[in-house]
Parts: sequence; structure tokens; C-alpha cells
Amino acid sequence: MLDIEVRLQRLGGRIDVIDFEPTGDFLRGRQTIAEPHSFDVRVEARHDGDSFRWSYASHEGRTRIPEAIATDAGVATEAVGPATLNQTLTLTGRVRAAPDAVARVAARYPGAVTEVHADLYERVDEGDALATVVASESLQTTVVRAPRSGMVIERSAAIGQQAGSEALFVVADLSRVWVELDAFPRDLAEIRAGQPVSVHGLDGTALAEGSISRISPTSGPRQNVHLVVPVNNAEGALRPGHFVRGHIVVARKEVARAVRRRALQRFRDFDVVYARFGDTYEVRMLELGERDDTWVEVKAGIAPGTEYVSSNSFLIRADIEKSGASHDH
Repeated sequence: MLDIEVRLQRLGGRIDVIDFEPTGDFLRGRQTIAEPHSFDVRVEARHDGDSFRWSYASHEGRTRIPEAIATDAGVATEAVGPATLNQTLTLTGRVRAAPDAVARVAARYPGAVTEVHADLYERVDEGDALATVVASESLQTTVVRAPRSGMVIERSAAIGQQAGSEALFVVADLSRVWVELDAFPRDLAEIRAGQPVSVHGLDGTALAEGSISRISPTSGPRQNVHLVVPVNNAEGALRPGHFVRGHIVVARKEVARAVRRRALQRFRDFDVVYARFGDTYEVRMLELGERDDTWVEVKAGIAPGTEYVSSNSFLIRADIEKSGASHDH
């Protein structure tokens, strides 16, 4: 009678015990060996009163990188944990100056422009002189001043010009702007005032964050409906007239386990991340659920709280591939 037990010591302290049962003229293990097939193996066998022991390493998807080297390479880790997945709707729109942040400045009395003090695209403060006008009737000299701080975005004033009721300057405070997104009938069922919006350039660059403040009650010529998203533009990243994309958060889902989407790599036929145990990194095959731009839900394959490589995981993959630390199935 042969009695065999196999112990598989995994990183993190887990031990899988495999025992066997007779099946025909051989022994079959009662347990399924979970991925990854990477462990230190210890075999104990008993036969006719004699005991036998063997041990050996069987590693795959594993590498060792000293902490200092990993840090210098930009490898960062975090723990597997809960996350909020955002379901988003992406719309295209255009940046415009906020209507209440734009001032059209005209002369108080008709007359001749004798001096121009501010140039196009110049920043001015409230009260700064923009132009000097001599009134036609009284010949009184008046100074046209900026009614607010901002930038001169239009200037028609020129020396010798006869100023009337038309604007000589347009001054706009562009530290806050509107993003007007175009929604269509198929989109409107998901859209509500107050929903968060992430504003990106057409090249994907993140530019600003805001929320829908109002929804136009009328449709445009293409049946489009304007959504207004006021945003802070103190850094000047948004320019009126630019086309942008707005990613609107229309629903949220809480998940118990998630990893960062950028952490995912491919190993054999699996989506994986690399778990860290001190200086040792090892592949973890994942069963994935829903995802958004940042997070991916994990249904199985890695335990909550496990430290995994969340940035520059491709470096771990490259090191494993270089060392050939895998085996065929």
C-alpha cells in the first residue's frame, strides 16, 4: 500500500495539501492545483513501513528585484481593495467664455479716440485705462476704463477713430470658462444636472473637472442639446473656441476588489498582475469583471490586501520573460 501527500508552499505563507486516491493502477490527486503553478514542493510517501521525502522548487512567473533597484525604476505598489467604478458617457463640445465673465466696453460719450492704452490679448486689472476719448459735443476728455480684470480678447479702438455706441474693447475673465457639450436624444435619458464631468483635449489630455450646471431646454439644428459645465481655468489650459471631450459619470458601482487598469499585463493566456512579497514578485492570474478608465473589478485570483505592482508593471514582466521563469502546460 502506497500513501502519498504533496505539500505546495506558496509565496505569502499559503500551503496547499494534495492527497491522493487509487484510480485503476495509479493514484489521482483529489485537489485541483490553482494558478500560478509556482511553489516549493515537498513530497512525503509511505510504503510497506518505509517513509520517503523529497523537496524541490517549481517556480513560474516569479522574479526577485532588490527594493532600491525597483524604486529607482519607478515600480510602485498598492494593496488590492475596494473601488468605485464609474460608468461614463463621452460627448464632444467646445470651450467658451462664461457669459457673466465678459464685458463689452464702449465710450461714455461719442467722440474721437486720441490714445489707446491696452493692446489685444493684454491682461488688465479693473480700473485700468483702456483708451482716451475726446467727446464731440463737450470736447471733454474721458478715459475708458476696464470694468473688470481679465484679458482684452477683442479691440477695435484705434487713434483717430470716431467712437460711438459700439464696443471699443471686449474684456473677459478666462480664469473660469464654460464647456458646452453636445448631447443628442439617445443620450438624454442618462444625463442629469449635477453629474461629474472630466474634460479632456481631443488628444486625451486631462484638462479640468466640473459638473453639469444646466441643460438647454431647446435643441439645435442637429437636434443637439447643450450641456453647460463651468470649470476653473486658472492655469489657462482651456481656450475659448477649442474642441474638447467631456466624460460624464452617469453611474457608479462599488466593488469589493479591484486593481488599477494600468497594472494589467498578459502572461500566457491570462490577464495578470504581479504580487509583491518583499523583494520577490510573482504573477497572479485574475478573473476580471467590470472596468472603467482607472479600475478593473477582480472576481478571483488575488486576495484582498495583497500588495501588487500598480505602476510600471511592464518592467516586472520584462524581467520575468528575460529570466524564462515560466513553464509549459
